[in-house]
Amino acid sequence: MKTKAVFEVISIFGLTMLLIVLVGLSPIGYWERQITNRYFVEYAVIIAVPLIWLVITRRNLASYGLSMRNLSYHLDVTATSFVPVAIASATVAFVDYRHWSGAIILAGVKIAVLFAVGWLLKRKPTRNGRSFLVGAAILIPCLNLASKATLGNTISAFIFYVFFLGFGEEFLFRGYIQSRLNAVFGRPFQLYGVNWGWGAIIASALFGFMHVLNLGSLVSGDWTLSWWWGCWTFFGGLVLGFVREKTGSIVAPTILHGLPQAIAYAILGL
Repeated sequence: MKTKAVFEVISIFGLTMLLIVLVGLSPIGYWERQITNRYFVEYAVIIAVPLIWLVITRRNLASYGLSMRNLSYHLDVTATSFVPVAIASATVAFVDYRHWSGAIILAGVKIAVLFAVGWLLKRKPTRNGRSFLVGAAILIPCLNLASKATLGNTISAFIFYVFFLGFGEEFLFRGYIQSRLNAVFGRPFQLYGVNWGWGAIIASALFGFMHVLNLGSLVSGDWTLSWWWGCWTFFGGLVLGFVREKTGSIVAPTILHGLPQAIAYAILGL
């Protein structure tokens, strides 16, 4: 069963990466980058491949993190975790995240965030919507390096980073891969009372490997590997994997993954 599950996960991951390359190198991908400067179609592929597979195999989507039940609880977890995650996201602006020195700093930051989030969630604080505003306030002075934001770019950034990049990567890695491997490997470890296991570790490793492959490099045909980028994003994957295990859903990981980037890119006008 374990071998079958690992083979299935690697196959879906490999197929997804292959289709991303094909779409990116196609006229559609070229046109998309010229018009939007983003990867909407490629991330639509990241969402579609595991979703189609789950539908074909008649899996329970809720067990793979696709559940909106107890939405207030998921938003509470998101608000509680948002400040440390936002601070970690802001750190990327000050280091070379593709160089070993920057990767080591960011890996340390992500590990600190993992324990900070675990501690905060263990205390179960009451919901405080101002946490989102605090996180945004942290990002603005750190990332407001250029005032190029426009309304259209801001809307585009929020749609892409939350609903395409954030949701797409969380659905593939923390939704499909982590859940599929949890079913066969179990969750024998604990952190702050949250059960987790090899599913979170392997999903984070593949998440890091996707950044090693470098989506921009794949779709442009440069084929430049970014090993240090993949190194620290592995630890970022563990943070999101922990939140997925805590909540049983990908709602909070999706927002925590996409929203800080959406704010940053909207401010920078990128």
